[in-house]
Amino acid sequence: MKYTFDMVKDLRAFRDIDEADFKTLLQTVGAFTKKIKKGGYITLADEEVPCVSVILKGTVHMMSEDIWGNRSILVFMNRGDLFGESFACSSNQVSLVNFYAASDVTALYIPFDKLLSLSANDLGAYRQLVQNIMTLVADKNVRILQKLEIVSKRNLRDKLMAYFSYMAKVWGSMEFDVPLGRVALSEYLCVDRSALTRELSRMQDDGLIEFEKNHFKILAPADSLT
Repeated sequence: MKYTFDMVKDLRAFRDIDEADFKTLLQTVGAFTKKIKKGGYITLADEEVPCVSVILKGTVHMMSEDIWGNRSILVFMNRGDLFGESFACSSNQVSLVNFYAASDVTALYIPFDKLLSLSANDLGAYRQLVQNIMTLVADKNVRILQKLEIVSKRNLRDKLMAYFSYMAKVWGSMEFDVPLGRVALSEYLCVDRSALTRELSRMQDDGLIEFEKNHFKILAPADSLT
């Protein structure tokens, strides 16, 4: 699949980069696209990650998995987000996690070593692209810290309410849609799926929340949520 400027012009990775510079820059570094079917692994732990990848379509989960097959979602990324950038920028470029296609995914791959071989004198858009990538990396680190704060809560109910509080802030409303199904949410919160389902029902019975599938509404005041 050939990428075009129209596919990326609204993405933060290419903010303040015009079409001519975009084409020249990505042709110079040999950027390319890949399609990954839903349910497939994009990259496995211990595999080399030579590229910074920009999601053009779909959702990618960055996951850890132990030897017993227990999975934990570290962070999930959607259109416009990066994945693999931390490992592509590392000294050995080897992944410590799995990247999983939670839906059909199209991604733009930018070889990082080739990008580093350029300079601002070679291409005017180089500095802007690197700056945009750094901003996206920082934003993802903030999301990971938010996830760590949520999963550090002492019990399942506290974890759920911390997550719902975060989602309410994102939506600017006490009513919101959760982007994760029950299995993915349990993996994100590092809890058992059956226990998660039971606790959600109890919280609804206790008048803390209402929900229908992935649509939630917080009913209780803040001092009742813990």
